[in-house]
Formats: sequence, structure tokens, C-alpha cells
Amino acid sequence: MYNIDRSAAIIKPKKPFIEWANHVPDADREYTDEVFEKDCTVILIANYSTEKEAREQVNDIWEDIFDYELYSWCTEEMWWPKDRTKEMFWQWFSVEYHSEIIDPFEDEIQKEDL
Repeated sequence: MYNIDRSAAIIKPKKPFIEWANHVPDADREYTDEVFEKDCTVILIANYSTEKEAREQVNDIWEDIFDYELYSWCTEEMWWPKDRTKEMFWQWFSVEYHSEIIDPFEDEIQKEDL
């Protein structure tokens, strides 16, 4: 097993994102909150000592994360909410931090590369 020299931020949609996603013009049906909770985006971030440090890293890239999440649900940018702010990001998403990432397959990958 291999300890990856990174931490993780898991981006979890909150009610405002779920409501928006379920009401974009091309939404073919309404999804439950559970659908959005099952398969959240995981972003690798630098190692951190405190949750405040981890949050600062997310604050540095909140726009990219927000755009990624919107695009993953609706590719028509004209239907995205306008005037997105960092405060809106934190209203639409919660973030869970994990300081250690283990890759149990690292040795196998190296062997295959030979």
C-alpha cells in the first residue's frame, strides 16, 4: 500500500444546488437528495495541518469547483446561476476533508508499467 502525498476534499451538494439541478430546462426528471449524496466529487489538495488550512485551499479554487459541478450537471452555461460568489459556493456545497489517502494498488501499477 502506498500513502499518496495529498489530502482530499469531498464536495457535497446542498439543497440549493440540488434544487437548481432538478429545475434546469433540460432536466428529464427530478432526482432525490440521496442521488446527489452517493457519488460526490473528490478533489486532491495539498496536505494540511488544520481544517482551516484545507478550507483555505478550497477557497483558492472555489470558482473552478463551482464551474465543474455546474458543468457536470448542465453543459449549457446560460442556465447556470449568474453572479456566483464564494459565499454562494459555501451555501450550495459542503466540503468534507480527509488528510490521508492510501493507494492499495500502487505496487501493481508499477509492475504493469515495466
